[in-house]
Amino acid sequence: MKTLKSYFLGALAAALLISCSNDDDNNIDQSEGTHVSAVVKFDHSLMIGDLITLKDKENQDQNIELTKFKYLISDVVVTATDDSQYEIPNNIGAQLIDLAHADANGVVKTYLTGVPEGSYKSLTFTVGVSKEVAAGNADAQEKLMELAEADMQWTWNPNSYIFSKIEGANTSTAQAPNNLQIHIGDKGENFIGSRIVNLEFPQTLTVASKISPSVHLIVAIEKIFTPDAPGVSVPFDAVASHGGTDDNATNYADNFANSITLDHLHTNEEAINLEDVEQHDHSEGDEHSHSH
Repeated sequence: MKTLKSYFLGALAAALLISCSNDDDNNIDQSEGTHVSAVVKFDHSLMIGDLITLKDKENQDQNIELTKFKYLISDVVVTATDDSQYEIPNNIGAQLIDLAHADANGVVKTYLTGVPEGSYKSLTFTVGVSKEVAAGNADAQEKLMELAEADMQWTWNPNSYIFSKIEGANTSTAQAPNNLQIHIGDKGENFIGSRIVNLEFPQTLTVASKISPSVHLIVAIEKIFTPDAPGVSVPFDAVASHGGTDDNATNYADNFANSITLDHLHTNEEAINLEDVEQHDHSEGDEHSHSH
């Protein structure tokens, strides 16, 4: 009996040890990684190297080969169905969207993390950087400053952000064709280059631990120059290389923001972790921006 009792106690201890070990494994699996609250996909109408026909100041068509297209995103805010808002700190949510890093379909993905679980009805962000942020605490701009090091700051004023860049080579056979080069930023009190984009969801987007929903945006690059009404068309060579302060620059900045529209949502996609995304990116090339 004593031997049987000892055997039973030993088996029970082993079972408990295995159970605890399994619980530990489960806890590790559940806690590993940073949950992606939502994926935001910027789907561009053009790729680097594509041709686009644009009007010049003489109202003549010019064929432009796109060579650069990139823009800063800051002040990302999601609004819940109860009208409460969650502001993602710029050190987490700020992004540099660079078409040179898009996938084969022209899509650049960004990953939002840390958004509280709940039901949301809209997404808002700034194209560029607001004067309040730029003039604010440097620690709160750490990520923005790092992003700006990727050719998104003025060489003569490294503390000033470039909000967006578009460049292209004119393939015209004219003797001295004008190339496309527009860099938009603030110009003191004379010109505010940042713009707020507010996108209302067609249905409720739920943030929860078991899913990572996606927001699919369209960036219609050609509409920056030839927007839908009531937008004002802008000749590609009418905006100064460094933005300028006139009506053309203002219309260009307006059109840039309006070129970004919401296409659709995927509300029930499988949950993903940021670390898994990063590992995939490192193995297949840098095609995404990370909010972490």
